[in-house]
Amino acid sequence: MPTFDDVMRIIYNILVALLLSVSVVGCSAMYDQEAMPSHDRTTLVRVGALAPDFTVTTLDGKSVTLSQLQGRLVLLVFFASWSTDCHKQLDAVEAIQDNFDSDRFTTLVLSCGEELDKVRDFIAQRKYTFPVGVDTDRAIYSLYATEYLPRCFVIDPFGRIVALSAEYSAEEFHILCDIIASQLSVGEQL
Repeated sequence: MPTFDDVMRIIYNILVALLLSVSVVGCSAMYDQEAMPSHDRTTLVRVGALAPDFTVTTLDGKSVTLSQLQGRLVLLVFFASWSTDCHKQLDAVEAIQDNFDSDRFTTLVLSCGEELDKVRDFIAQRKYTFPVGVDTDRAIYSLYATEYLPRCFVIDPFGRIVALSAEYSAEEFHILCDIIASQLSVGEQL
């Protein structure tokens, strides 16, 4: 039976996750479409929505379907090798990857609009170790957004988007990491 302190810690973690996700996403519902920042206008999914399902082949030839990752928290990242912001984002993803329990958390990184060989060379050159899929025709990306890279989506174990960000900002990435840690902490306590 959980103690009062356990219950309060769970409530606190849920509130922190909600507050952090609001700060990442903003209050876009308060703006009309014209006044919304361009990132918000080009984002096709919102916090609380089910993440669109897809299947992608990774560089090592494995087929990954997002819905088959349910039960784990997923950091989904879209990138392009030509973008220096994407390089910073991927460096940050590589750095945090081992900070979280791999049985409950995974990263899935997808290139957007690039050919397999170019992506393979880029990943090998930068020595990234996370799973990378290739979305050559941007069909998967188009389920989530219409422009701006990199894009990050944190997807909870039930397949719902709990946080998102567009383009790279170290501050926003730290917020995403805090949300991931909070989500994993809440799941651990339940």
